[in-house]
Amino acid sequence: METKKRNNIIVTTTFLLLISCIVFLAYSDLKSSLKGSSKGNLIGKGIRSAGPVKMKTGLNNRFYYENKQVYLNIDLKADKVEAKRERTPLNLAVVIDRSGSMDEKNKLTYVKKAVENIIDNLDEGDYVSLVAYNDEVTVLQKTTQVESRYLLKEKVNKLNAAGFTNLSGGMLEGFDQVSRSYKKGYVNRVLLLSDGLANRGITDRFKLAEKVRDINKEGGIVISTFGVGNDFNEDLMTDLAEYGKGNYYYIRDAEQIPDIFAHELSGVRMLVAQNTKVTVRFPDNYLSLNRVFGYPYEVHGDEVTIDFKDVFSEQNKTVLLKFNVIRPVSSRLEFDCELRYNDVTNNFLTMSETEHCSINAAVSKAEYEKGYDEKVQQSVALFETNDLMEQALREADLGNYEKAKEKMQTGRAYMDEQMSNIAPSPEMKRQVETMDRYDKDLKSAETKTEEERKEMQKSGKYDNYNTRKNN
Repeated sequence: METKKRNNIIVTTTFLLLISCIVFLAYSDLKSSLKGSSKGNLIGKGIRSAGPVKMKTGLNNRFYYENKQVYLNIDLKADKVEAKRERTPLNLAVVIDRSGSMDEKNKLTYVKKAVENIIDNLDEGDYVSLVAYNDEVTVLQKTTQVESRYLLKEKVNKLNAAGFTNLSGGMLEGFDQVSRSYKKGYVNRVLLLSDGLANRGITDRFKLAEKVRDINKEGGIVISTFGVGNDFNEDLMTDLAEYGKGNYYYIRDAEQIPDIFAHELSGVRMLVAQNTKVTVRFPDNYLSLNRVFGYPYEVHGDEVTIDFKDVFSEQNKTVLLKFNVIRPVSSRLEFDCELRYNDVTNNFLTMSETEHCSINAAVSKAEYEKGYDEKVQQSVALFETNDLMEQALREADLGNYEKAKEKMQTGRAYMDEQMSNIAPSPEMKRQVETMDRYDKDLKSAETKTEEERKEMQKSGKYDNYNTRKNN
C-alpha cells in the first residue's frame, strides 16, 4: 500500500514538473518573439508584425476645416529579395486569341514566338496550360508540370487564325486550368491576349469584370491582359486586369509582343507576399467615403478594404482615399490602418502591421492652410489630375471633344496651382507629360482618321493607367 502511494506521488510530481517546463518554455518563446519583433509585439497566434512589406500612411493635412475634403494616403513598399533565393514557381495559363483578325500584320506569328519564349523560361517545377479561342475554346495543353518543351511548342505552332472572338470562354477556361493546379506560394496567373472585341459568349464589360472579381476573391487567381492593335476594347481589358489584380498592356505593334510578355514574367519570379490586404477604419459618423484612387475596393460600414493579392520584390503600391466631412465637429478624428499578408519568405506566416492617424479641427482657415503634408499632397495632385484626364478620355470616347478639352484645361490648371504651392514629385511631372501629350492629340482629334483616333484613345488611357499604377 505504501509503495503504491509513493508511486502515485512520484507520478504526480513528475507530471507537475513537466507542465511547469512547458509553461516556462512557452513564456520564453513569447518573450523572445516580443524582443525579436521590430514593432516589439506579437499580435496573435502565427501573426507577427515585422515582414518584407512595409506600410506608410499619412493625411494630407494635420487639420480638417469646414467642408474641405480629407485625404488618406497609403504606400506599400516591398523589400528587395536576395538574388540567391530560389525563383518563385509559376502556375500559368496562356490564353491566346486565334480569331480571324489575328492573321493580320503577323500578330499570331508574334504570339507564337512569345509563347515559345515563355515555355523556354519555365522551370521543371512550374505548371503551364495553353488555351486558344475564337468562336470555340480549345485546350491545347491541360495544366501540367513542364517536361517536354518541344511538344508544348508544337501545339502552339499548329495554331491558325479564323472565326470570331469568344473572349469570355477562353478566359474562363484559363482560370479553370490554373485552379486545377493552384498552389500556395506559386504565382497563379492567367495571361489573356486579344486583338478584337468580345462578340461571342459573355460580351458585357461589367459582367465580365464582376466574373473576374469573384474568381479572384474566391480563388486568388490573378489575370493580366494584353491588347494588341487598335480594335480591342481597352476599357474591358483594363477592368479585367484591375479586378483580377494583374497588369494591363497595350501593344501598339505586334513586334512588341515577345518583349512585353517577358516583362510581365520577369517581375513575378520574386514573390514576397500573398493575400495582401489593407483595411481602413474611419469615423463614419463624421466622414463619408468619396472614392478610392488607385485600386478597386470594398466598403462595409466604417471599413474600407483594398485587396492587393500578390506583392513582389521591390514593388511599390499606392492608394489614396478621399473623404467628405459630412457634419460640423470639433473633436479629433481617428483612422486605423491595418496591413495583413502571408509572408512567402517566412513559411507563409501571417504578418500584420497597424498604423493610426488622427486630425483635429482647425480653428481658422489660416491654421488649416499651414497644416499640409507636402508628400501626401503630391499624391493628391497626381490622382486628382489623373482622374480629370480619365473624365476627358471618356468624353472623347463619346465624340464630345470640346468637353474633353475643358476637362483637360481644368486638370492642367489644378496641377499648375498645386505645383506653385508644393515641390513637384517625379510622378507629378510624369502626369503633366502624359496630359500634355494627350492634349496635343486632342486638339487635332476631329481631323484624324478613325484609326488615328483609336490609337489616340488607347495611348492616352494606357499612359494615364501606367502613371496611376507607377509602372
